[in-house]
Amino acid sequence: MIPSFPLRRAALACGWLLCTVTNLAFAHGSEDQRGLFGPLKPPPSAVAVQFPKALQEAALQEIPITGSSTMGFFVDLSSIGVAGGTVVRYVLVAQSPEGVRNVSYEGLDCAQNAWHIYGVWSAHGKRWARNPQTAWMRVNAGGFTRIHAVLDSDYLCEDGHAAGSAKAIAANLKQGLHGPQPTP
Repeated sequence: MIPSFPLRRAALACGWLLCTVTNLAFAHGSEDQRGLFGPLKPPPSAVAVQFPKALQEAALQEIPITGSSTMGFFVDLSSIGVAGGTVVRYVLVAQSPEGVRNVSYEGLDCAQNAWHIYGVWSAHGKRWARNPQTAWMRVNAGGFTRIHAVLDSDYLCEDGHAAGSAKAIAANLKQGLHGPQPTP
């Protein structure tokens, strides 16, 4: 049975009102960390990000990637930072066999198992260009983004948290430690 026009209009109005109230609750919640259903955690992209200085060539550490990748990946050890105990930020260099480079400033959220590019380095402009996209991507163990799975599981994260301070993470990357080491 199809409801009469006044009933459909009332149902649409109720739906619109519910959506409006929900949106207002979440908009208000983003200011004071309270949402309609309890505390809200702002996405890591909502936190102000301070870009590092230019790439430090002397601080580049190669990250070995197993598989058929022809790209070389490097982390600028001087750029590593930890935010909120779960987000590790770093400069990543992806280099082709021909020497072409992409330099990005990224974050890996250990609690959410996700990564984000905050910006890319413009060698021509000698500055960072902010990424207008705010979405975080799931860490994927395959394809071009395999580097993020390696960084997540082997170097940057441990049990949903950053694997130590920025200094400790840089030391692990420099030593080439991969994940928790078995005890003898």
